[in-house]
Amino acid sequence: MDALRSFLSGRRLAIIGILLAIPFVFFGSSSFGTVFTNYGKVNGLTVSALDVNIAINTVTSRLQQIYGEEFNVDTLEEGLLNSLVRNEIISQKSLLYQAQQMELVNSEEEAKRLIMSEPSFQTDGRFNQDIFEATIRANGILPNEYIENVQNTSLVNDFLSAVSDSSFQIESELKKQIKLIEQERDIDFFKIDFNSLKSNINPTLESAVNFYEENKLLFMDEEKRSFNILSVNQDQFRDSVEVPDGFIDAEYQDYLNRINATAERRVSHIMIDVLNYDSREDAFEALISIQSKLGIDLTFEEAASQFSEDLISADFEGDLGFSSGDSFPPEFEEALDSMVVNETSEIIELDESFHIIKFTEENKETPKTKEIMGGQFIDELIEAESYALMLDLRDEIEDLLLNGSSVEAIANAVNQEIIVTNPTGYNDFSNYDSIRVKDFLYGIDFSSDFAEILELDNEVIVASVSEVIEPSVLPFDNVTDEVFDRLREDQANIEIMDLERSLIIAMDDESYVLENNSVLKDSFISVKRGSTLFPPDVLNNIFSSKVNSVNTQKTFNSDIYIFKVKKISEPSEDFINTIMSEYEDFSSSTSLVKLNLILEKEINKEIRDNIKNLNI
Repeated sequence: MDALRSFLSGRRLAIIGILLAIPFVFFGSSSFGTVFTNYGKVNGLTVSALDVNIAINTVTSRLQQIYGEEFNVDTLEEGLLNSLVRNEIISQKSLLYQAQQMELVNSEEEAKRLIMSEPSFQTDGRFNQDIFEATIRANGILPNEYIENVQNTSLVNDFLSAVSDSSFQIESELKKQIKLIEQERDIDFFKIDFNSLKSNINPTLESAVNFYEENKLLFMDEEKRSFNILSVNQDQFRDSVEVPDGFIDAEYQDYLNRINATAERRVSHIMIDVLNYDSREDAFEALISIQSKLGIDLTFEEAASQFSEDLISADFEGDLGFSSGDSFPPEFEEALDSMVVNETSEIIELDESFHIIKFTEENKETPKTKEIMGGQFIDELIEAESYALMLDLRDEIEDLLLNGSSVEAIANAVNQEIIVTNPTGYNDFSNYDSIRVKDFLYGIDFSSDFAEILELDNEVIVASVSEVIEPSVLPFDNVTDEVFDRLREDQANIEIMDLERSLIIAMDDESYVLENNSVLKDSFISVKRGSTLFPPDVLNNIFSSKVNSVNTQKTFNSDIYIFKVKKISEPSEDFINTIMSEYEDFSSSTSLVKLNLILEKEINKEIRDNIKNLNI
């Protein structure tokens, strides 16, 4: 199946390959801060700030999957992230529009179920309403807005699943594909090793000096800059934070109140419907009769199954599920306040029914001790207050910047120290390791006297350029090795073109005698698509070539292959039948490729968007 893996490695499905992520991954990722609340519409569907944030995080996640977890979207070309996010929003809104046009529905209850099953919102395996609300509100989102987004995302997933499940492929098509993928080829080829060719070139000192004189722009050092830098860091304010008297006691009480407010109680009930009887008294007597049997003739669950007139809950032994204090009738909630787990209530009277309830389960976080939580409260206070103090000083600095103050003047005004760096090129700058900070410093307009500011997560940097040393041509003695290397490379590029032309002719000359040690001549038989005998780009060219035609391919490291396909061998019918079962997943994937193209085409026909204010 190596050939299959190679064949599939080139294309990623745009829509169907991966279903949408329910936006739990939104949390913990960077959010898009903006003063705008209106981002336009796609096919009449409003684009919200939440849509923008989720699109940003989806794009970021995909890029990190491709380029690694360390990839930062700040390194993208200007405007590219904006374009990627815009396309992501259009794609998801268009899919939602299609699903709605097909009158597909997904209930709010289903969305809530998905949210409650998400581990990020759970404590000890149970949904925690407090954590849920705190998390989403910290990201500037209202609970109803978030639930609606999960509902829409789930709806789109159902739509995509239905489309993908409809794909199929007939056996004859699959056999043709297997025949193509399992094809083998016999190859004659020359390989010119560029580095070997380059290493055999020995330029004279005179030619090196001439090359240096004619190409001095290639041998210049970096521009060097020195900076005046004022850095305000959150850490410098931590020792200034004071803990108020009674702070821990007050925070601990709030902590206990939150636990109690989010506790969930599960209830089962036996219901008698007054409307089923001649009078309220008859209905009441019917429930008293059932009550007298509890614990003697029947368990509560058996009684609920046999006698409860709430037919839906009766099928589940009377279970009504959980309430966090506001889901059940007030009379139930009041009774529960004085009950313990597994206790049964007295008869509860409502307007049209009588009930006996059983407190079956409590979902409540076990509070940690004040000693344990006290340290956490203080850490949170110091974190919040030190950050606020840093922002206060930042605001003061920004006012001074707007008044045209220099870095030195700002430092004096806010009683902070500045550092003056030594003249250094970008690559050698070591005061900060962050690429973002280095890009900021070396992007400052040195022709201006104004300072500029950069805000990081826990630091504010104000800087100006104090000195610029323009690039200069390095002396020949300092770049001798580089001069010789560049000269060898230039000459090797000239020689390899001449050598390539001669080997193309030699490929059809059986009497040709190879006399160049930088060239390999060889033949392989039965080469498959997944072979490692050739680089991937060469292999692709080989399987795109006709028999007995001479072709060339340059690789990423400048080697050149000159090759001829001598023979093409296709697998036998018996062999194809033997391995067909191994291609079942491939059959599904190729069908999805075709289906995906059709779906994209149809959706794109109806896209109407006027997205605006998307300045990321």
